[in-house]
Formats: sequence, C-alpha cells, structure tokens
Amino acid sequence: MSTDGNRIIIAGAIIVGVCLLIGLALGGYFIGTGVARFKSDTRTVTVKGLVEKEVKADQAIWTLRFRRASEELQGAHARIVSDRDAAVAFLKKQGFKDEEISRQPTRTIDKLAREYGQSQEAEKFRYVVTASLVVTTANVDLVTKAVGATEELLKSGVVLDGQQDGGTANPRYVVTTFNALRPQLLADATKNARMTAQQFASDSGAQVGKIRSANQGAIQIFGSDGNDESAPYSPTSTPKKKIRVVSTFEFELR
Repeated sequence: MSTDGNRIIIAGAIIVGVCLLIGLALGGYFIGTGVARFKSDTRTVTVKGLVEKEVKADQAIWTLRFRRASEELQGAHARIVSDRDAAVAFLKKQGFKDEEISRQPTRTIDKLAREYGQSQEAEKFRYVVTASLVVTTANVDLVTKAVGATEELLKSGVVLDGQQDGGTANPRYVVTTFNALRPQLLADATKNARMTAQQFASDSGAQVGKIRSANQGAIQIFGSDGNDESAPYSPTSTPKKKIRVVSTFEFELR
C-alpha cells in the first residue's frame, strides 16, 4: 500500500477514535445529568400530621343490674321483679321515657344443678336470679345526673349489682357521629403535616409539592380522665372526650 493510502487510513482511524471519545463523554454527561435530575425530582420528606379535637358524647348506654339469691325459686324471682319495677319507677322519675328503657331477660342459676360445683352443705342459697335494665338515650346529661341519684334505690332496698361483663364501662358514653367527624379530622391532620413539611423544606430552600403517599395511622379516643377508650369495650367512659389522629405523609420537594 502506498504512503498516501496509509496516511488516509491513519487519519480516518484518528477521526473515528476522536468521535468515539466525544460520544462517550457526551453520553456520560447526559447520563449524569439525568441521574441528578431524577434524584432532584424524587426528593421527599416524610412527616406526621397530628390533630386533636374535644367532643362531647351524644349517646349514653346505662345498664342497671340486679341480683337476688334464695332457697326458693319463687322467692328469688319475686324479689328480682320487685327490684326491677322499683328501678323503672326511679328512672321515669328522673325523666327517662319508656322507649329509652328496655328490660332484659331474667336469668336463673340453680347451684345444685351444676355439674362441677360445691357440695350442698356449702351452698347457702340454691337459686341466684339476675335481671337488668338498659337505658339508651341521647340525653347524656340526664344519665350523669341519674347515676348520682341511685342512692334513692338503695334507701328503698334495691341493691344494684356492681359486676361488669367484660370490664365494660357503666354507663358508657358514645360519640355516634365519629364517622361524620373523620373527614374533617383527616383534612386537619393533612394540613398540619404540610406545615411541618414546609418547615423542613425551608431550611434547604425547597418547596413542598404534592403528596406521594399517605397513611391514615391511628385514631384514638380518650376520656377526660386520660384513659384510652378506642376499644369497643373500654374500661372507662366519660361524657367529654378527646379524639386524636396521627397520620403519616410523604411529600415531594421541589
């Protein structure tokens, strides 16, 4: 091959090599720029939104229980009926309506009929009869007042059974409008979270963008005594309550 031909091949190779180097450099630049832009576009901040609201219960459920024991079934039953009638008269005197008072079925226990029980000599009374009344009303204040007046029943010889089924509160004060309050509570929690995110973002000169993800989190109800009443059968119940919402949000940063 002639000298001129070799020069042409060498020059072409040099040009191709330079082009490859330039292409690789440009490719690396654009890739690096793209990664930086991707990282910048996905900057986020995760914060919690907290909101608390004091509310008053709009429904009260009050159970009055009675228990009588006797050697004779008829005697125990007669005394429990008398107790229940006296309690109904007491409730009506306090101002409760007939439709707010419901009579629960009477329950009778024959101790000697139990398969696993004490001997007959150890049993003082054979029969135990229990009954109850349930007051369900929107007049929460009336229930609170009537609970404090139950001494009248004691003076008339009616003893309320203090045993509670499952540790339930008695009376129980309920917020039936909780589901109606939920949207506003979540909206307030979102607003609180955005304000917190903006405080973080301002330190880096960024602005808070849209929400990338959200978790409703825990919604708790506390009595005025501080006890958690979130469970269906809470150990305590008070007319005034505090609803607390703690939600988690992830915001984009621009």
